[in-house]
Amino acid sequence: MSNISIADAYTVVSGANSSAVLGAASIKADNLILVAHKSAKTENTGTVYFMKTGGSVRIPLQPGDVMSLGSPGNEELTLDQFTVENVTAGDGVGYMAIEYSPYD
Repeated sequence: MSNISIADAYTVVSGANSSAVLGAASIKADNLILVAHKSAKTENTGTVYFMKTGGSVRIPLQPGDVMSLGSPGNEELTLDQFTVENVTAGDGVGYMAIEYSPYD
């Protein structure tokens, strides 16, 4: 029987011009939805950037932006593969990590 699990949380970066890993290696996702909010119903003050951990390409997310990322080839992603970088202290992203495990 297939199993769908959804994890959600906010990753907030406390210092200005700082970064943090999106989440734990134990949280897996086939699909990832991000929102540029620091908490529920509270948009960021400035731009945050989403990137591959250790990478150099930064995807800008303006306050309130929503971004969806599907894994290529239906392979599982882990949240530690991604990093969030802010400009303004206290900004971050909310995420929904959706995992579909058809063989559980």
